[in-house]
Order: sequence, then C-alpha cells, then structure tokens
Amino acid sequence: MDFTMLHQMTARASVEALLHGEAGIMKELAVILDEPNNSMDNTDKLLQPMEVAEFLAKASPLTMDEYTALLNYLRQAGHPYRAVHEIPYPQNAVILPPNAERVQQMHHGGCTFSSRRSHKGNSAIQFYNPFTQIKATGFIEMIWRIPLEASIQTFIVVRPHQLLPIVEEEQAPFIQRPGFLTRIVDAVPSDSLCIIEPRHIITHLVTFERPLGTYNINRRTLLICWALNRGRQ
Repeated sequence: MDFTMLHQMTARASVEALLHGEAGIMKELAVILDEPNNSMDNTDKLLQPMEVAEFLAKASPLTMDEYTALLNYLRQAGHPYRAVHEIPYPQNAVILPPNAERVQQMHHGGCTFSSRRSHKGNSAIQFYNPFTQIKATGFIEMIWRIPLEASIQTFIVVRPHQLLPIVEEEQAPFIQRPGFLTRIVDAVPSDSLCIIEPRHIITHLVTFERPLGTYNINRRTLLICWALNRGRQ
C-alpha cells in the first residue's frame, strides 16, 4: 500500500511538472485543466440585448406548467417578474422570457451535476429548500438556462425522494444510527417537483437500490447516503 501511494504521488508530481513547465502546448493544456469550463453556471458576464435575443431564439419553449412553476419560484424569491402573456405591460415591467435552454449537465463547485436521463448517479443530490432552508434529497429532472437581467441564470428542477412511512423506515437500521449519514426511501420518487438554483445544492448522493422485502419492507427501496459532503456544508 505504501509503495503504491508513493508511486501514484510521484507520477502525479511528474505530470504537474510537465503541465506547468515551459512547453507551450503543455502550458495551454494546464490552463484548461486548472480552469474547467463552468460556463453553464456563469452569471457574471453581462449580455447585450442582441445576445439575449439570439440566445432566446435558439432556446426551447417552456411548457405552461414549467413556465408557471419558474414564475412562481422567482416571485417567491422576491423577484417581481411578470408573465409574458400578462399584457398590456406596465412601464419598466420585468418580463420572464418563455424560452429556456435545456441542458443535460452543469458544473458547480468543481463537480458535475446531470439530469436523471443523462446520468442517474450524478443526478442524485442533497439540497436546501430555497424557502425553508430544510435539507432534502432527490433526483435532478431538468436543468434550464435562461437570460435574466442581462446574465445567464441556471435553474434546476428536482424530483424529491418519497419518504417511507415511519413504521417501515424504522425496520431498517439507519434511523437509529444517524452517524451513517444514510436514509432509506421509496424507490419511486415523489410526484412533486421543486425548483432550486446551483447555490442550493449541498452534495452528490450515493444511492443503492434494494429489492422488495429488504428489511421486511414490502416495496422496492433506495438507500441514500450523503457522506460525500464530508461536513463541508
């Protein structure tokens, strides 16, 4: 074990030395590796009106339910957006665009988060409820990028995990052992959806599906573990 660790550390040091040496091509590669492309989370670059128009022209229309959910989220968060169909518009009204770019993954905090359709493992997250600050867990269903106030904002649609009745959850050992940072939930997610932003994400989850009958629970279940957080948030 000691030799293996020493060998790996030496190999990494050699690669680091090459990347940060004087060679041009290796130096360019080092820049790429040191600064991953987090453009999907970028809200710093201000867009010109023409850039906003071009972005929305290429984006996909939100369904009425999706649009209403996003509008309600923004209003709850204190942003006085007006629906695009609420005409006539008062002077200086801030209109929520009806289109958004749908992406399968985004980068945040040095990690990649994906929609459930794209990568099930990367879609399992623990997050804060934006309005209650209560911790919850679920799967990322969709990721939207939309220009608001001259910058690209990212919104994440999460389908929360469905909790088991307490009588069933107590048949598993985890509720009595909180140090495991693990909980057992229904394998079928809830029907509700929750909109959050990247800043509300706490960590990825480790998940493990269990068949019907595990711990004498008469349904398929899912073990979720948030130990990847390591106490950072």
